[in-house]
Amino acid sequence: MHFTESDAINVLTKCLDKPSDNSSKIKNISVQMIEKYVPMVRKALEDIRPLYNDSKEFQEVFENAELYINDAENFLKQGKDETAVLSIGYADGLVDALRIAKGIDPKM
Repeated sequence: MHFTESDAINVLTKCLDKPSDNSSKIKNISVQMIEKYVPMVRKALEDIRPLYNDSKEFQEVFENAELYINDAENFLKQGKDETAVLSIGYADGLVDALRIAKGIDPKM
């Protein structure tokens, strides 16, 4: 808890135990986004891949999307949270472009 929350609880209530600090359990928004979007984008990429089996000209787009997904995970491990979010956003954009090219609605 933030110190002002702790102070408020102590002033406004009768606490039998000191309020505990749970801030170490809270994930920042970038971590939450990467944990959510990496599996979604990876699955979307694999779902669209069969539609492009005979299209060699799009293989570079698939490779770049995969690299961006991997970059997102690696940047997060390095503590570069904002760069991780940007990378997964780029991967998602490439997957959307692949969907649009096949006439598929890009919404997830």
